[in-house]
Amino acid sequence: MTVCKLPSLLHMRAAAIMEVSGVNEEYKTGTDRYKALFSQTNNMILYFDADGTVCEKNDAVCRNLGCDMDETICIQDIFRTCMTVKDGCIDLIGHKYGVSFETVAYRKNQTCFSVVAYLARLPENTGCYGFCIIHDIVQQKEAKKELRTAQIEVEESHKERNEMVANVTHELRTPVNGVLGLAQNLLDTELDSEQRENVELIEQCCRNMIKIINNILDFSKLQAGKFTIEYTEFNFYRMMDNVVKLNRPQAESKGLKLICNVGEDIPEVLIGDELRVTQVLNNLLSNSIKFTSLGQINLNVVKSVETGEEIELFFMVTDTGIGISEQEKDKLFKSFSQVDASITRKFGGTGLGLSIVKSLVEMMGGDINVESEKGKGSTFSFSIKVKKVVLQESENSIGNNANETEKKEYSFNYGDALSAEPEVTENKLYKLGSDENMKAITDTCENLVLCIEMENWNKANGFADTIKTLVADDPMNLKRKAFRLQMTVRKGDHEAALNDYNVLKKAIEEFRLQLERR
Repeated sequence: MTVCKLPSLLHMRAAAIMEVSGVNEEYKTGTDRYKALFSQTNNMILYFDADGTVCEKNDAVCRNLGCDMDETICIQDIFRTCMTVKDGCIDLIGHKYGVSFETVAYRKNQTCFSVVAYLARLPENTGCYGFCIIHDIVQQKEAKKELRTAQIEVEESHKERNEMVANVTHELRTPVNGVLGLAQNLLDTELDSEQRENVELIEQCCRNMIKIINNILDFSKLQAGKFTIEYTEFNFYRMMDNVVKLNRPQAESKGLKLICNVGEDIPEVLIGDELRVTQVLNNLLSNSIKFTSLGQINLNVVKSVETGEEIELFFMVTDTGIGISEQEKDKLFKSFSQVDASITRKFGGTGLGLSIVKSLVEMMGGDINVESEKGKGSTFSFSIKVKKVVLQESENSIGNNANETEKKEYSFNYGDALSAEPEVTENKLYKLGSDENMKAITDTCENLVLCIEMENWNKANGFADTIKTLVADDPMNLKRKAFRLQMTVRKGDHEAALNDYNVLKKAIEEFRLQLERR
């Protein structure tokens, strides 16, 4: 029986020997790796006894501290300013998992350098009290200091440059205004056609020069952080009317239509920076007119969000101009940049306008976006936040009456949009209410609300555009509500889009009932 068990005992012993050999091999591999790390790293590694005497150190310690490998050193000699010995032991009590700190390490020659050190206790059976890793951060500190010095120099340079630009633009504006005044005086005198044409050209050149100077001055203020937004009460309708009246002559001189639509629920009086809102609108409209040779310019504004004290207004400026490609969009809002050098040669400009516009819009709590296709036109949309005016009850009734007066005076829709004759409008309404038209509206509305619920905004935009086209023959009610829905869908506002969809759907049902009564 014993002889029969012998092979199995030998097999077990052989397996045990092989297992021990494997463990030894793994131990040797781990030891070799540790030795390589310990000897080749640039970080200083040392082990120390309870009284601070270093019992083992790597080559990096000798290189950096100037000591020999067999020389006895103490850790408190390295960290003179922060290392203490308490009751004959290095004070690491309370630092069970180690302590890391930035300090200075002293060399053998009494010089010192900046380091980050990590100290930790070791288990008692290791033969050492603790270990320390020291990382030299001299180069890091020097690089940080050089970077800070460079930043200060750049900031000073920018400050000096902005001050110089501001001074130069102020000095330039004085003589240009003088030439402009003289040109305007000349136009009031008797001139032949050629002389008048030349003087008008001088006047136009002066106005262009003043516009460029103002852009440069605004840019320098923005760079210097001296540009502020001033919130005051202003008449929103009057501001929009002035913007359109200012830009319409330029559009008409090129044979273009300038059409403005303003949401009927926007209050008459708001609190905001009228000057800066006007500046943004004038810049965008001026650009659209400049880069459009055929078609029309549309300026639309709606109230997108309303809270207790604030209103967010959403503006869109759409043109049928030259457009820009997807790759060129990144350059649009950069300072001193235009999408193509040929544009500067053909149309002029400094490339500062849209950069300033973007900064102004962001300072007014909004953002600006662009959608464009090469050769088909562009749409610039932006939002800003304004504050509501709180009126007393007596003043409120006066304000409402004034509001109705303003609406009639300014007529939210400019250009030819409301100039249709009554009989033509009636025909358009019947065409709008045809069976085919109403079925298309119903089907598109069903698709749109599904896309809104799933927040598939790409498809929702397409359906919203289709609905606006389907109700385009309605001169007022449906078209306005469809336009408002189109704006909220483009912003990707789920709740607002559903609300505006329900408003439009109710208006469509009322319109359908009116048709049935006829």
